[in-house]
Amino acid sequence: MSKKANQTVIARQLNLAPGTVSRALRSQPGIKPKTRERILKLALELGYSVKSRGKLNASDDRKDRFLGVLVQSPESTLTHSRYLVSLSQAAANMNVTLIVHHVLFSECGSILNADKQPAAMRNGRVRGLILVHRWREEVVEGLTKRFPCVSIVNFYPAQPLDLIDMDHRGGMNQLVEHLHGLGHRRIGFFGRCGEVSWSRARFAGYVEAMCKLELPIDPQWSIALSGDCFDQRTLPPSAVAAAIAHARAGVRAWAATNEWAGQALVQAFRDAGLRVPEDVSVTGFDNSDVIHDPVIRLTSVGVSLASIGTAAIQRLHSRLEHPTDPWQSTVLRVALVPGGSTGPCFGY
Repeated sequence: MSKKANQTVIARQLNLAPGTVSRALRSQPGIKPKTRERILKLALELGYSVKSRGKLNASDDRKDRFLGVLVQSPESTLTHSRYLVSLSQAAANMNVTLIVHHVLFSECGSILNADKQPAAMRNGRVRGLILVHRWREEVVEGLTKRFPCVSIVNFYPAQPLDLIDMDHRGGMNQLVEHLHGLGHRRIGFFGRCGEVSWSRARFAGYVEAMCKLELPIDPQWSIALSGDCFDQRTLPPSAVAAAIAHARAGVRAWAATNEWAGQALVQAFRDAGLRVPEDVSVTGFDNSDVIHDPVIRLTSVGVSLASIGTAAIQRLHSRLEHPTDPWQSTVLRVALVPGGSTGPCFGY
């Protein structure tokens, strides 16, 4: 192969992005048939070797085994994601290299601009992306047009990408049944959010569990939070006041939509003079360790991080090998993790 026959030369001659050329040569999705045909035709004319299924020769393919990990980080702090260790371990086992890039939620749209991307992503060496935390729908749409993508936990029903998820419905059933077993009959839900897929799914699991146990469902016992609350980790005073008022009126157990909301709710109850778990019980969800100084160890449900990381890497690897396969959702079962935030119900 001529030294001049490389992807950059092909991209320049056709006035295309290097990433587009790279994806076309690997038969990855998202490339228009006419564009792919132009790229392959020029590659052959220049002597660029393209093997079956669109892969490059073995030496070039080895060099290009990069996967991108895009982490949407909260506004308040650029934290190290709890998924990264498991992703790194899985990548090492599969002999691929991860390119990790953190982006603030308010700036996540900039990842669509080439000058804001990691160099390996910009020059086409990244073959696929793993999306961590919630990204804006229009950003996901833009990314999936350029790369095969796998999302961890956050579901984008209108976008063509694979999902590695946990069993939100089953987990919430376990938590409500745990509270019911402690004698609680009035159970509220804290953190309902229509913008966030996992919050919707967990709220659905809460309603299902309450119906199954024939417990009362009062819309006032379901307290909503906006997506900004989760991104910025702030609770509006109105939500706090509503939870405290209902707790004092007899709603002595609360299923929080995630670990952060549960910890924040415990602190709000304690600030109002309500003891946890003596006066009111609170559960979390996902058993995460991102809370640096937890108020109390929450009763929660969780899934092995190693399982999530391995599943994400394997799914993206499979997508690269079989780009035309139907999009898949992998749901991992969760297990109850008892903590110190739940106790017997007295008086109601």
